[in-house]
Amino acid sequence: MQYSPKLKKAMEEIKEVAKKYDIAAFVVLNDGDGFSEYLNAVTPSYSCASLMEGGIRFRLKSAEVGKERAKQMAEGTYNMVTHFADMISKHAIMYIDAQKFLKDKWGGEEFPGNETSHDQQNN
Repeated sequence: MQYSPKLKKAMEEIKEVAKKYDIAAFVVLNDGDGFSEYLNAVTPSYSCASLMEGGIRFRLKSAEVGKERAKQMAEGTYNMVTHFADMISKHAIMYIDAQKFLKDKWGGEEFPGNETSHDQQNN
């Protein structure tokens, strides 16, 4: 088995919470055994973003959703992307520094490719 069943189960619950509350989420889970799961959910109702190979796509046409709704979605999407970029980059720098420190101190080894997205099954 090339994935962690408990992480898959936990991530399904997190996806349901995001859906229930109509929120965006960027989540990384780790089980300590070399497996990680991630969720990059950018499609709540207030967002005009969607994930595609290599990036994020933004699609918003006021003719389809109305001028006022388009304005709300543009503002909501900008807010979501701004908060994600600020928080993810701040924490990424901290973890990169910690990884370098631990690798130097303990000679840590990197686990090859044991992360899967929330919708992949590697069995």
